[in-house]
Amino acid sequence: MNIGLLNAISKGKSLKRTKEVKDRSAPMVKAGLDKKDIQKYLEDVQDTYVEEWEPLLASNGLTFRTAYAPMTKKEAECLVEAYRGFEKLPESSKKGEKFDAFFTKISKDPVVKTMLSKLQNQIDRCLKSFGCKKVFVKGSSRSAKDAVIMLKNMTEDFEQRCIAAKKKEGKLSINDAVISLLGAGKDAMSGTSAEYFLKLFVRSERIYQDMTLALDMKEFKSGWAIREWVDIDIGMEFRGFIHERKFCALCQYDYLVKIEKLQDEKMRKKLVETMKEFYEQKVGPALHGKGSKFKSYVADFALDNDGKCWIIELNPFQESTDGAMFSWATEKKSLTSLPFDFRYQKNTQNALVALSKEW
Repeated sequence: MNIGLLNAISKGKSLKRTKEVKDRSAPMVKAGLDKKDIQKYLEDVQDTYVEEWEPLLASNGLTFRTAYAPMTKKEAECLVEAYRGFEKLPESSKKGEKFDAFFTKISKDPVVKTMLSKLQNQIDRCLKSFGCKKVFVKGSSRSAKDAVIMLKNMTEDFEQRCIAAKKKEGKLSINDAVISLLGAGKDAMSGTSAEYFLKLFVRSERIYQDMTLALDMKEFKSGWAIREWVDIDIGMEFRGFIHERKFCALCQYDYLVKIEKLQDEKMRKKLVETMKEFYEQKVGPALHGKGSKFKSYVADFALDNDGKCWIIELNPFQESTDGAMFSWATEKKSLTSLPFDFRYQKNTQNALVALSKEW
């Protein structure tokens, strides 16, 4: 999505998906690598699958409660083919009733039927055992967050957030509009229905890429993670860079927006100290036990409304992982050495480029 969508909202127009999606978190394999190097890259990606690290953190309540639904190779192949079929649809058929007709057609496939049933059973068990009203379903590597722009509930929520922000402030700034968009997109990632999530999966380029990578591995390994839903405010997620088990850098995850509470020096200092303490006293010891393979990785942190810290996920310490407010190309030293560096957004971003990352 580009910023024209925000301007369209102010004129009462509907949201539309741009034809090109530029996702900087997409897997990127450097040109010139031989098969051995590519295989090592793929193995590094698999090392940060949620199934690898979540059990180490879950026992101490350091990450969201999670259950799993295994995936077969046939199911991964089915998702790849479904996405390819989706991409061939005209733009007018990629959402609404026309997309529903497409989904109904592919749902007749026995493989899809099994997937839906298996996933729904696990979702129902999680809702009951976790005691939560909603869950978040992702793949072993990434989520289908790039597909939420297709959802009517997401665009309607975005519009209502914009209306509320305008009513509160007397006008709608670009910063408030982007916060509204990010918030609506985040909340659209929660649900209770396997069909809801599978409709995201078959429209997600991220899931397509991850399934393609998994199928390219010598040994297929992938699945679904069903996680309890915890509300996190926009601006309270942070991307941390750990190199050789040293916490080297941290920055605002939603760096497209200026968050007022981060402008307060005292509050900002306390937040950083809290995150560092959380990592050093709890996360690090849990991940770095004897024989642990976790040495260098990118960790996403969060602080909820009750002041509790969480690890959302781990990502490969690779240029394929979005550096957020850091550049892999020019600031590698900041990401691999001390002193600790924290960055946050001090200024409202240029409206013309604000949403180039995800939509």
